[in-house]
Amino acid sequence: MEKIKVLIIEDDMILSDMYTKKLEKEGFEVKQAKDGLEGLIILENFSPDVILLDIMMPSMDGFETLKAIKHQTSSLSKIFMFTNVVDKQKIEEAMENWADNYIIKAETNPSDLAEKIMQTVSEKKDETEIHYIKPGLNIFKMKNPYIEWAPDIEISVNIKI
Repeated sequence: MEKIKVLIIEDDMILSDMYTKKLEKEGFEVKQAKDGLEGLIILENFSPDVILLDIMMPSMDGFETLKAIKHQTSSLSKIFMFTNVVDKQKIEEAMENWADNYIIKAETNPSDLAEKIMQTVSEKKDETEIHYIKPGLNIFKMKNPYIEWAPDIEISVNIKI
């Protein structure tokens, strides 16, 4: 069975190390970044299932990093805003910018976090559908992966073999 991959983008290295040790003990493959820029660099060669993203970080905060991941990478990772910021406006901003979950550090222990990640990854795998493509014009309809209320997206592909 393939390991669940997690990228922790967190400037508090003591906290990051604590979560890394717990997740690795549970069988996860974990990489750490101390800020958003380093996280984006790691994403070039690492495809995590889940990204734990702190909001308050130096140089590139969590919101800038979230937008960069969604607009400038091809990452399909689930993104958990992982913070102690308990501000309704910040939570709404994170969810509007395509975060998949918002976790308050002070209210979550490493075991609970590991369980939430496993649950999210198993749900993500259930959503995966296999599409067989045949030569000629293929038209696909899919739900907008970023905005739930948006209309479906239609994609047409002409396959030549």
